Amino acid sequence: MRLASALTGTVLASALLLSAAPASLAAPTEDLPAVESSQLSDASSMLALINPTTKLSPEDYTPTKLVSVGGTGLTLRAEAAQAVEDLIADARAAGHSIKLLSAYRSYERQAALFNQYQSKYGTAYAERISARPGTSEHQLGLAADLGYTNSRAELKEEFGQTPAGIWIAKHASDYGLIIRYPQGKEEITGYKYEPWHVRYIGKEHAKAIAESGAETYEEYFQMLSKSLEEPKAEASAVAKEEESDSSNKSEKESAKDSEEVGHGVVKEDDLLVLRFLPPYRDWGFGFTE
Repeated sequence: MRLASALTGTVLASALLLSAAPASLAAPTEDLPAVESSQLSDASSMLALINPTTKLSPEDYTPTKLVSVGGTGLTLRAEAAQAVEDLIADARAAGHSIKLLSAYRSYERQAALFNQYQSKYGTAYAERISARPGTSEHQLGLAADLGYTNSRAELKEEFGQTPAGIWIAKHASDYGLIIRYPQGKEEITGYKYEPWHVRYIGKEHAKAIAESGAETYEEYFQMLSKSLEEPKAEASAVAKEEESDSSNKSEKESAKDSEEVGHGVVKEDDLLVLRFLPPYRDWGFGFTE
């Protein structure tokens, strides 16, 4: 299934980036993992971009093969579930009592949650802290909310300053996860800082985003999109160059043919001139009868 208006979503994301991203951000696209266009447009792809300007298509999209995460009853797609399980296990081994708070949410569940926030805080604030149905990463089955056991910082920005929050931010990429809504990037992501919200994109891409200099997934997604456009632009330039070379070659061949025709042969243009000249005896060029 495809994201609705995938190109439009990419353009909108790019517009946000032009106004908010650092001008120096320009990682060489040849250093990025190779991707296909479908990976950036299919809702079933682990690279699907979802934000307030990019909706799922259909809006009530449901991922296939959801599995329970560590026997919690909460579900994710298999690869994301394994990554979250491993992160939680290793965090606990390191002394951080992390637990899973939320995982996959259906369209209906997200609608009910957003309506609840909207009624309590108003539309403007609700849109900063919660996704409208059809635009939530939780609906992809690739996002999870993590927290401390019995913590007052649960689902609060303060979680990012706790030992567990710091550990997650440092090690998330080792499991193919990223902090999806980093601090100070609300104008790009569309959401407030959420140190508890992790998104699975795979180990290769989680490592690449860290090395690319991108601070948000929107920026990294734009880089991937650019990496697809560059080969097309290069191919177009090569085609134009070949066309130009071919045209120049044809012109040279035509000129050569014209030169060859001019040696000892009366050309059609010459005949036209001769046709309107007086009889040869009046030319005065030294001809005689």
